[in-house]
Amino acid sequence: MLDIYFVPSSCSTMPKDPRGLVHAGSIDFDAHRSLAVVFDQCGQAGANLSYFDDSLLPLEQIVTMQRVFDENTSSLGAHSGQTAAFKAIRGILDRAAQRGMGLAAFCD
Repeated sequence: MLDIYFVPSSCSTMPKDPRGLVHAGSIDFDAHRSLAVVFDQCGQAGANLSYFDDSLLPLEQIVTMQRVFDENTSSLGAHSGQTAAFKAIRGILDRAAQRGMGLAAFCD
């Protein structure tokens, strides 16, 4: 499971643990894998949310990911799991951007 937390926009180093952070959501392996192409494109654009590593996404990278997700909306297949994963991840990104915050993802 990849557990994702909001972090202040001023956060420049990955927190050691999530204590004291507000939980933004979680992504399981199947959800992440179902969107592998989109996550690869995000990585190529400089915003990497790896499933197997802890990640810190500053607000600028969240905006990049939102753009990549927007560009891929029409290419999603009819697979309901993929659509649900897309909506869940996009929701986390949108809430962070609306709050002007970054995200810290902890792989367990």
